[in-house]
Amino acid sequence: MTKEETLKILALIERLYPVVTVNSETILIWMSHCVSLEFNLTFENLFKHKRQNPYPPTLAQVIGSTGNDRKSLDWMVEYSIRNQ
Repeated sequence: MTKEETLKILALIERLYPVVTVNSETILIWMSHCVSLEFNLTFENLFKHKRQNPYPPTLAQVIGSTGNDRKSLDWMVEYSIRNQ
């Protein structure tokens, strides 16, 4: 994926999960891992996750990593939480 496509995915995560704010550290981490990925596959993984899980995805969940045993709340490590 390009940097622009990675930013589109992160912006979409922010829209799908209103409690999430993507910070600059998250952007850099995602960009470094998404270089070798296909945008369409990543996009599909995000929507599959959205249908199955109420919590924002971790990077591993969106890129389709197998054998991921991390708990659902690990997304809190990757994102900032918006104050309501």
